[in-house]
Amino acid sequence: MWLARGVDAAPFARLERLAEAASTNTVLREAATADPSGWPHLSAVLAAHQTAGRGRAGRRWQTPPGAALTASVLVRPRVPAERLPWLTLLAGLAVVRGFPGAVGLKWPNDVLVADAGTELPGWGTARKVGGILTELLPGRPPAAVVGIGVNLTQGPEDLPVPSATSLALAGLPAPTAPELLTAVGRELAGLLARWEAHDGDAQAAGLLADVADRCLTLGRPVRVDLPGAAPLHGTARAIDDAGRLLVRDAAGREHAVLAGDVLHVRGEDMDSDDSPPPKR
Repeated sequence: MWLARGVDAAPFARLERLAEAASTNTVLREAATADPSGWPHLSAVLAAHQTAGRGRAGRRWQTPPGAALTASVLVRPRVPAERLPWLTLLAGLAVVRGFPGAVGLKWPNDVLVADAGTELPGWGTARKVGGILTELLPGRPPAAVVGIGVNLTQGPEDLPVPSATSLALAGLPAPTAPELLTAVGRELAGLLARWEAHDGDAQAAGLLADVADRCLTLGRPVRVDLPGAAPLHGTARAIDDAGRLLVRDAAGREHAVLAGDVLHVRGEDMDSDDSPPPKR
């Protein structure tokens, strides 16, 4: 049940608050599909408690009431459809800029706190504090639902895997979910406007450089678990203008990765066949 109807809260064109939702992405996708005109660009749904959140590759997770930001934003960017993969990276950048602290991105959709614990296989000393899930809506012009989850005040007992943390556990200021959503929304609105002004060309807009500057994956040895293929081991060299991760293997061959689970590894672990730890 909606806690508020038709509430405007800058920078959002429409902001609806829910006491509880299974998945804010599902709620917003269904609402925008049923009533497109009622859900303009930068409409958002915020849930105080999400019971069946979804991540990449169908992963499921839930959070204690009030302990995390669980929200989704509808975007209708005026860019060519082939440039929509940049949405996830831009949303991640908006989250990183939305609150202070030693945070950065792990390509393609994780938000990390650096130096948040002891060495952990696949993560080093970093821990995941948030993530992005982007789902395209059918039809034209392009539209997408961008799910944003950030752990705010959870304790160790509330986190599903050792690779996760919260802002509070990391010793960082933990805003309320509405405060953080407002800050992230302002950043996202500005980033999308720059992107649109350059017809979705992230490099021309300077956004590729901005994302690369906050991406902790670049320059590191990585293992990439690819859908339906053997893992790719190499060094994450760059992000290209299509938003793909460029990984150079030991033979000097460069691979452009559009989708896959990335693990940060030590150089001596690059040939390991160990299975990756579970992700949130």
